[in-house]
Amino acid sequence: MANSAIRLALVLVLLCFGLARAEPTPVAIGFYLPVVRDLPRKDVEVSLRFWVEELSRSIGLTYQPVQMYDDLVDLKRDMASGKVNFLVTTAISAVTHFAPEELADGFAGYKNAADHLLLVVRRDADINTPGDLAGKRIALTENDELSDLYLETLLLKAWGKPDWKRLGQITREQRSSKLAHRLFFGQADAALLYRNGYEAALALNPQLGQRLQVLEAYSLKIRSPHIGLFSAQVRPEQRETITQAVLRLNETARGRQVLQIYLADNLVRTPLHDLAPFRELIETHRKLLARSQGKAESERK
Repeated sequence: MANSAIRLALVLVLLCFGLARAEPTPVAIGFYLPVVRDLPRKDVEVSLRFWVEELSRSIGLTYQPVQMYDDLVDLKRDMASGKVNFLVTTAISAVTHFAPEELADGFAGYKNAADHLLLVVRRDADINTPGDLAGKRIALTENDELSDLYLETLLLKAWGKPDWKRLGQITREQRSSKLAHRLFFGQADAALLYRNGYEAALALNPQLGQRLQVLEAYSLKIRSPHIGLFSAQVRPEQRETITQAVLRLNETARGRQVLQIYLADNLVRTPLHDLAPFRELIETHRKLLARSQGKAESERK
């Protein structure tokens, strides 16, 4: 997951290159720090601001300093006031904190492969469906709202109620890369982790593939857990000019170099409809939870 977060941070760097030719109006970027929960906060703040300031100085770009946020309420407030006009955030937070009309298509640095949220199990744990998770040890990324919401949705579908108590021990890791290792060493039976992180772990230790299995049918199909979007207050022609300039960096030597450093394959457009799977998940969870609560009330009468 750290790599996905770094690829989104790449937006802040490459933005400076594109805007030098495309848009004289300062761009004010709001960066939601949980996007890079795998990295030390100070390192994130120092590195992002250094890159943006250094590159902007070299190309004479006027810009607003990158604003870091721990709380989406603060970021939303600053978006509404115009203090921030481009945000980098988790996709689930974009859905839960912003109305569709407040946001507009943006761009980000992504790997070519979609970064699905995978349900991964140990092959010897006898888990074939979410219904088999009863009594099993679960490993999750700490403070990952999407993983918690998706697991609860799986439990609602399997058992008709969000019965976390039926699960075995739940452990959480600050770094998502450790989840595959917990499974491999028999410290957990199932985990939710992102495809890019899982494949990176496989590359380092091919034996993981012999002991672990991805339950693809019960994995969440998404493009990325993170996203970069404009404020809808930015005029459409400005957004398009900026975006086209940024995407041209895919074809430049300097752009490819920076993409390589940040482990991204390409800069791509991030349309608002990339948030559709997250909206659908929230709505599915809401309906299942309401049904579960209604059934519980009926049984009490």
